[in-house]
Amino acid sequence: MNQFLRSFLLLIVIAATISSCKNNTPKEAKYIPKDVGFVVVVDPNQMQDKLQKGGINMDTLLTRVFKNDSIDAKEKAFFNDIKENAGIKWSEKVFLFALTKTKPDNSQSTTISVMGSLDDAAKLETFLKKQDYLKGKEVKKEKDYSYLITNDQTMIAWNNEQVITTLYNHHLKPVYDTLAMTFKQHAEANTEAEMKKEVDHYFTQKLTESLADVEIFTGMFKEKADGYTFTSGNSSIAALNMFPFQIPKLEELLKNNYSTATLSFDDGKIVAKSTAYTNELLGSVLSKYAGPTVNLSMIEHYPSQNINGIILASFNPEIFGGILKQLEVEGLVNNALEKVGFTSQDLYKSLKGDIAVVISDLGRTDSDPLQKTDEKNKMRSKPFGKMIISAPVGDKASFTKIMDKAVQQGILVKQKDTYKAGGLVSFMGLFIVADDKNLIIASDSLTYTQYIAGSSNATIAKDALDRFKGKSTVFYVDIATTLNGFIKESSGSFNHSLTTAKATFKDIIATSDNFEGKSLKASFEIRMQNEKQNSLVTLTSLLTDIAVDMRVKARKEKEMDEKIFPGGVPAIIRTN
Repeated sequence: MNQFLRSFLLLIVIAATISSCKNNTPKEAKYIPKDVGFVVVVDPNQMQDKLQKGGINMDTLLTRVFKNDSIDAKEKAFFNDIKENAGIKWSEKVFLFALTKTKPDNSQSTTISVMGSLDDAAKLETFLKKQDYLKGKEVKKEKDYSYLITNDQTMIAWNNEQVITTLYNHHLKPVYDTLAMTFKQHAEANTEAEMKKEVDHYFTQKLTESLADVEIFTGMFKEKADGYTFTSGNSSIAALNMFPFQIPKLEELLKNNYSTATLSFDDGKIVAKSTAYTNELLGSVLSKYAGPTVNLSMIEHYPSQNINGIILASFNPEIFGGILKQLEVEGLVNNALEKVGFTSQDLYKSLKGDIAVVISDLGRTDSDPLQKTDEKNKMRSKPFGKMIISAPVGDKASFTKIMDKAVQQGILVKQKDTYKAGGLVSFMGLFIVADDKNLIIASDSLTYTQYIAGSSNATIAKDALDRFKGKSTVFYVDIATTLNGFIKESSGSFNHSLTTAKATFKDIIATSDNFEGKSLKASFEIRMQNEKQNSLVTLTSLLTDIAVDMRVKARKEKEMDEKIFPGGVPAIIRTN
């Protein structure tokens, strides 16, 4: 990527770090097409107070990232040149949006654009023209905007309000010719013309073709936050044409499903709150088959004091049948399953709908790996961690049908009324036990035995457990415990990075509710070790330290290459 784009994107990263969105509908929405896949919005103007209270400003960030040697001084000067002389309003909102399109030949194109506000369009044009790497590139004028194509996959376009930098890729896949029985490559795409057409649409589209016409998008700015995201399921609809057969009502089920999220940097934590909005058809299915809440008893007696992660889910299995009915394919699926001896109902009724996944002791090798032996399987293996996947049985008759079929295929073996791993599954090291009550997959037999005995008590923070109650899904990661398990196995600079990260992060808690009305709400929270400091200040300090380490490492590698290959690294080495 050229120097301008590197510096422009660096500004975007810093802007994202010190950003928030004002409590109003953005004028930029009219430039973003409705079929966009996702949008990320940040505003540098809102977060400066939080950073300044923590003793961080733009000069502080630059000083941390750019040191005082000649290479850094040159890049810092160019960075400042863009900041001061490119005519861009760095205090205004910055939008990143992307969309993927399926072409008539089933190839796909991806467009990623970054949009900012302009203070002086003439100043931007002057800045671009004086760049050495853009010599010979012509600034062209259209009725509604000006543009400069830097290469066949990148262009910069602007009017008096906005500047948009776009990266475009058209991925061509070989197509199999059934008559010739060979793969044929597509004709080379004119990516420059395709990219120009996409960008032209941004500046000329009608308001009704843009996100300014989507109330869910414009409405999310009513809630004060430090950042916003928006996703749409509409971008995937065109890809349905790639399927060998069309599923009735699938497009109707996917159309006009949106999600929004707000991001806030609070003291001691980063909080994201999301809401998924469904169309009427999908909403009716989710309402009809709303599930229960997670079963915490499934993790209470997990045999470890060093839990790394937990996933809990509770749902109504009948929802799968409801979706098949709405798509009008239940009969088709059942006809296909008849050949193996069961129905779609057997599949989704076999389990109750409660699932628990617990992982612990990652990276802990307290004993000699050569002496570690699974008592029942008599297999020696290096312990990497422990795991339990537990799922209570639903309809016993349906469950038995499916498990017996697995026995016939050699996947499982049956001992009286109990199913265990067999053949390849056993060779892979998975310990499986299933009966008429539970299906359990464990990392080893000892962990399984201890879990079933129920004599242990898992160590999970009470405040985290309280957050799990009444939720339909739960995702939890104890970052500090996980990093601590690996620190003693690491060395050098990597060990230093792990130690720094352990001192920064505490854990991650993500939960979601059951579907209610027309939406489904969820939250995602990263908790910091320092509960009193604003999380943005904490995160910015960590990221700038990482950026410095990466720059130093890259420079050392470059210097080493120059010593070994004074004339430049040979192409065959560089590409492998």
